[in-house]
Amino acid sequence: MESIKLKSPWPSSAAWAQITAGGALERELYDHSEQAAQSLGGDVAWIWTADAAQARTALEVADNSELLRALQERFEHVHAARDWLRANGIALAEQFDSHA
Repeated sequence: MESIKLKSPWPSSAAWAQITAGGALERELYDHSEQAAQSLGGDVAWIWTADAAQARTALEVADNSELLRALQERFEHVHAARDWLRANGIALAEQFDSHA
């Protein structure tokens, strides 16, 4: 799987995007903060999955490598990319894992 690190919205977090073996665009955000541990009992993760072809069309890029670079370069952080994709009509499946 091809993946790339994305900017995170918080200091104690990490985010990246990848193209899955099935061809979907997947973005992940892990929160390793003390607040997450206290509130939810440990690290937490959000995973958003979308159709990579729709995302390529919306971002006007030719291939998945360009798609990943565009997500990294054009958006302030992973939430900004998520919000932009939603605003442009790209359906996102969202998962939350409180035991990441």
